[in-house]
Parts: sequence; structure tokens; C-alpha cells
Amino acid sequence: SADLKLLEEATISVCKSLVKKNPQTGNLGSLIKVFLSRTKELKISAECQNHLFIWQAHNALFIICCLLKVFISRMSEEELQLHFTYEEKV
Repeated sequence: SADLKLLEEATISVCKSLVKKNPQTGNLGSLIKVFLSRTKELKISAECQNHLFIWQAHNALFIICCLLKVFISRMSEEELQLHFTYEEKV
């Protein structure tokens, strides 16, 4: 859609920067880990009708989805593995 195209155009420089720095920072993996660690809270929030946390979860999933789309469309499978391979830093 036109809105999606505008979003992609507006965020491409941020996404490119993230793609470039992510193997060192692990920011995308951290975002995914934090989201997954808070899924129990999401269920409780839905039961209590706490819309703020639900919106935060929606936004996090939207960001993850957009970033993964950029990663998948611009990288080979081998490059993708670099972004999701955990290396313990000593």
C-alpha cells in the first residue's frame, strides 16, 4: 500500500544503520528477547484490559516485523545467520 511504501522510504536510513551495526550490538536480537520474555505480562494485560501494554507489544511486533523485512530482503541466508548467532563477549 502507499502508506507502507512511505514508511519504508522514511525509515530506510535507520534500517540500513541497524543492519550495519547489528552484528556488533545485537539490538534486534535483544528486542526480540525482551518481547518474548514479557509475553506472560501481555496475557495478564489483556485479561485486565490494560491497553497501554497491549499497544507497546503491538508496536514492538510492528518494529520487529519491519526490521525483519529489511533484513530478509537485503541479505543472504549466511548474512542473516551473523545477525542471529550469539557470541559471548568476554
